[in-house]
Amino acid sequence: MKFFNARVWLIVFGVMGLLGGALNAIGAESVALAEWGDLDGQALDIAIALEVAWGAILSVWAASVIVITLSLQRARGRARFGAISVIAVFLSQIIVVGALGNLGYGEGGGPPLPAIIALIIGIITLISCIRDWNATTTSTPEPSA
Repeated sequence: MKFFNARVWLIVFGVMGLLGGALNAIGAESVALAEWGDLDGQALDIAIALEVAWGAILSVWAASVIVITLSLQRARGRARFGAISVIAVFLSQIIVVGALGNLGYGEGGGPPLPAIIALIIGIITLISCIRDWNATTTSTPEPSA
């Protein structure tokens, strides 16, 4: 098995998103307090609801990536789906964090370690998918000599 196996990395990407989203939704109050600062009352309730929604959406999206990845048999289709999905996830998260950053989200620190790990896995997944973009077999293509 080669390192840049799009199927494997898409599943890893999906599992990471599923677990990350679920943990974000489960620990929404802790996440809200950590990212928004000292909140109380209705502001805290809104921040918690935002974290639950963000986590739920990410979990559903990631579960869809896993199911579709396992369903697609052709390497080319899987690679193209994967590349488009990774780019869509990246863009959506950049837009959300950028928009919320203007409102004070995440002030007082850099990106958390899980976000850095997710970025690295996402980049590896994207590279894997781009390498298989024009694959011609149903299995993962071998690199040419």
